[in-house]
Order: sequence, then C-alpha cells, then structure tokens
Amino acid sequence: MILRSEYPRPNYVRELWQTLNGQWDFVFDDDDRGMAEEWFRRGLPNPLKITVPFCYQSPYSGIDSQDVHETVWYQREFELPDEWQGKRILLNFGAVDYHALVWVNGHLAGENRGGYASFTLDITDLLRRGANSVTVRAVDRPVTSQPRGKQKARYQNFGCWYTPVTGIWQSAWLEAVGSTYLDHIRMVPDIDRRLLTIDYWLSRYEPDLVLKCDISLAGKLVAATSVAVEERHTLFSDIIPRRDGSLAVDIPAAELWSPESPTLYDVKFTLLKGERVLDEVQTYTGMRKVHAEKGRIYLNNEPYYLRMVLDQGFWPEGVYTAPSVEAIRYDVDMTKKFGFNGARKHQKFEDPYYYYFCDKLGLLVWGEMPAPYIYDEEVCQNITAEWQRLVIQHYNHPSLMAWVPVNESWGVDQLTQPQHADDPRLVHYMVMLYHLTKSLDPTRLVVGNDGWHQAETDIVAIHDYTQDADDLGRKYAAFKQDRHSRAFTHGHQILLSGYRYQGQPIMITEYGGVKAEEQGAEGWGYGEAAKSFDEMLERIAALTNAILEEEEICGYCYTQLTDVEQEVNGLMTCDRKSKVEPERFRAIFGVEPQR
Repeated sequence: MILRSEYPRPNYVRELWQTLNGQWDFVFDDDDRGMAEEWFRRGLPNPLKITVPFCYQSPYSGIDSQDVHETVWYQREFELPDEWQGKRILLNFGAVDYHALVWVNGHLAGENRGGYASFTLDITDLLRRGANSVTVRAVDRPVTSQPRGKQKARYQNFGCWYTPVTGIWQSAWLEAVGSTYLDHIRMVPDIDRRLLTIDYWLSRYEPDLVLKCDISLAGKLVAATSVAVEERHTLFSDIIPRRDGSLAVDIPAAELWSPESPTLYDVKFTLLKGERVLDEVQTYTGMRKVHAEKGRIYLNNEPYYLRMVLDQGFWPEGVYTAPSVEAIRYDVDMTKKFGFNGARKHQKFEDPYYYYFCDKLGLLVWGEMPAPYIYDEEVCQNITAEWQRLVIQHYNHPSLMAWVPVNESWGVDQLTQPQHADDPRLVHYMVMLYHLTKSLDPTRLVVGNDGWHQAETDIVAIHDYTQDADDLGRKYAAFKQDRHSRAFTHGHQILLSGYRYQGQPIMITEYGGVKAEEQGAEGWGYGEAAKSFDEMLERIAALTNAILEEEEICGYCYTQLTDVEQEVNGLMTCDRKSKVEPERFRAIFGVEPQR
C-alpha cells in the first residue's frame, strides 16, 4: 500500500495535525440508495477498502476499476489526541471530485462543489470523546456542466482525454487551532519599494487579538511587525497601520526570486490573545515581479524569455495523484534538467507540493482552469465559483506567474463553428473571466484563451502542431501580415474579429508533440512519427529554432513533459524515464535567443 503521510500543505503549515490518509471503507452507490438509507449514520453496507487519496480508478487505490460509478461513499474512524482538548478542530480536504457532502458522527458538517479547490470544515461541535466517524459522499457525473480537464466522458479513452478521477484525490487531514484562527493570508511582494504587503482573513473576530509577523532569510530575522486586530479582515479596518489598504513590511535589500536564483523568505504568522497563541502558521514568500510591456515579458524588471513545457500531471498508477512527494520533486527537477525555466500545468491544478517545489527549486508556472465539455449558465456559475477559489488559494506562490481561465475555447467550443463565431454570449464569458481574474490578482498575467479565439489577453498565445519548421515559419509570416488570419494548423483565428493586436507579448504555447517509433509504444503523437530518437531530436530542434529566430516571439511551451496513457509524445515515458539523455534535450531547450 502506498501511503501519503507527509503534511499536505507545505506553504501553510500548522504544527498540530493528523493525517486521514490511508484505508477507508468505500462503497459504490449506483442505485443512489445511500441518502435514503442514511449510510452517513448507519454505516456503509458491505464496504470495500480504498487507499486515500487515490481515486478508485487507480491501481494505488487498491480497487483499480474503470467502470463508471457516479456516486461513491467513503467512511472511516479517527480519534483525537488528548492534548487537542479545548481546541477548534478543522477537517481539510485537498481535492474531492466533484460534489462532496461530509458528515461527522452522522451530522452534516458541510459540502463542497469543485474537483480542484481545497476546502476546510470546522467540525468541533460535532465531535465526541473517543472514536469519531467521518463520511464523505462524492458525486461525479461525466457529461455535465462541471469542470473536467483531461478526464474522459466516454467509456473508452479517446483523443487527448484520459482516465477519469472520482472522489478524494488529494490528502485529507485534521488540524487543531485556537478559538479564532487564520483563515488565509495574501502576501504581495513589491520589489520596486522593497515591501511585502499583507492581507489577512480570520475565522471570526474576537477582542484583544494581536497578529505578529516574523520574516527570516536563511535563519536570520530580517523584518518583524505586530498589530492589534480590530476587524476580521485587514481591509475593513481604519485602525491598523497600513499602506495602500494593507499591512506592509519593509524588506531591506531584498533578494529577488527567479528560476535562476529562487530565494525564499520564511514567514511566520502568530495570532495571540494576551500571551496565549491561538494560531501559528509557517509559510514563505518570494520577492519577485512579473509584467508585460512593449511586446516583452519581464521578470523583476528585466526582459525574460520563457522556455516552457506542457505538463499534464498524470501518473500511471495514481492517475491524478503522485505516489510520493519525491516523485513530484523529480518532475520539477527533470523539467529544469531538460533546460526549461517554466511549465504550463495543463488542464489541472496540482498537489500543493508541485507548487512548493517550483517555488523552492525555481520554475515558473502557469495555472490553468480545467475545462468543462459544454457551455451553459450552470458552467458559467461552476467555473467562476471554483476559479475564484483557485486563484485565491494559489496566490502566494512566487512561481505562479500567469493564469489561464480558458484553453482552446474548450467549454465555449461553439466559437469553433462558423455559425457561432460571433456569439456575444461566449465572448462576454471569456472577457468576463479575464477581468474577474484581474480583479482578484492584478499582479500576474492573464491569458484569455490559450491557443486561439483570444479577445482580452495579456499574452497572445498560439498553438500549432506542424512537424515542419519551414511550414511553421510560413504560417507565422502570414500571421504577422494579418493578426486575424487563420494561418495555423487548427484553422482558427488567433485574435477574434473585433479585437485588434495591442502589442502584447506573443508566444507559441503548444507545439511539437513528436512521437518516435523507436520507443515501440502504442499510441499517438502529432503528425508523422519520427523513426528514431535522433530524428525526434532533430525535428524538435528545427521547430524550436524556428521559434527562437522569430524576433517578436518571446517564449514557447513544448508539448510535452511525459507520455500520458495513449498519447506518447513526451520527453519522458509515462513512468518518468527520459527518452534520451537529459543533456540532449537541454542542448535544445536551454538555449536563449540571440538578440
């Protein structure tokens, strides 16, 4: 049995915690009897055993079934340490796909909609001494208005859609906190003024609270502040000392974060009531700035060429869930060894340790909303609700530099059909997501619709899977002549009619996808397969050099890091074996353009 026993949230750490990963009772509820029969109170009938946090479709779960079951139930018991008496108890889930109801000791504790955002329930008032039970009912319908990303909606895999994920697929755990605790923190680095501005949200307000913040670098305290808490949330107070509406901490002679020098400052927040500690959270931050101007992307006020790889985050034995923290680190390590300085995490939000290692080891990341299959008013509600939570939950990662709310018009794919190309409802939806993202986070770039059909966007992002470098050059030359042309492989406009090019940075954000027959694997790549790994490298180099030679292009994203099930066009196999020596990939992807 694979056990994920590490603390699950490395960028927001509390000392008092207890894992709920491991063996749970598990039942398929194909007849939807569980609610009527009150399984949350009476127990699960004839349960199987499942290893959390692996979905039932994965071998590591211990079940490994590919049958479709829309409703599943989980149940297990737990006991609290004696020293947790008198504290508030939080029940955390990293991710449950898709609609989760949670009971503790037979009483409803709460619910969550969204397969990628984490959620927390305060279960203190439902607990008893000795053994306690927690029950989860998860409903995951393949063809609905919920975000699915690359999860298939058919019985068999097809195209570039893969094994689905139902139920718990990230860690579950308990934490003990005081009567009031930090719900979340937002840290905003300002390298121009050498400031870290901080907003905080408490679980509730009570009198006589003090919030203390200590910032250290390599074990040495570099800044500290403490403020009297007058309201539950920073921005509601006219009393707390602050600048620009936030608590601000000076970081003198700040060392900046970048992929080449990923300096992280340790940050400790302590919530006090007199001498009593109600909550203490250990986190970190990186002082860095991302912006775009005059057709270039800037990191820390210097032009920065992005050399990125598409990464889908599937695992042969765990599907969405990596077997270990070390395996996650390995993917980040290999991405850097191949010469990339960034990754586009495609159609998935990852295990928190992925972003942690990108922060710690130095790898820029784009965060992309998993798409639904259709568009309707329910899609609009589901996407906007979960997207806001994902942006807020991942805000503090210095590695995250861009947000992608829509990819290739998925979920608004009516735009690919001529009769719907000017459908104002769909365009308004995409423009709304762009501005909604900017309203939550004005410090990062937003790609309005990665690939084509872009309206409002900070980066013009182009996808093309030609296998001929000269062909790619001809297509790009046509695009330079007419920004609304249908020059590329897919035949869609990059910029929608009515939206003119405004000097944004331009990137090729999907290309390549070369398969090599020498691998001997069944599956597909883009275009005609290369005969050998040497031919694969030659083709990748030619395509990449064509991009590097184009003056106005300021970055690329190669497809892709690993093979994924039937798609065998990765730089590594699905079990993470590099197809050639990493140095040979680095000789291609580690090259900066000569300008």
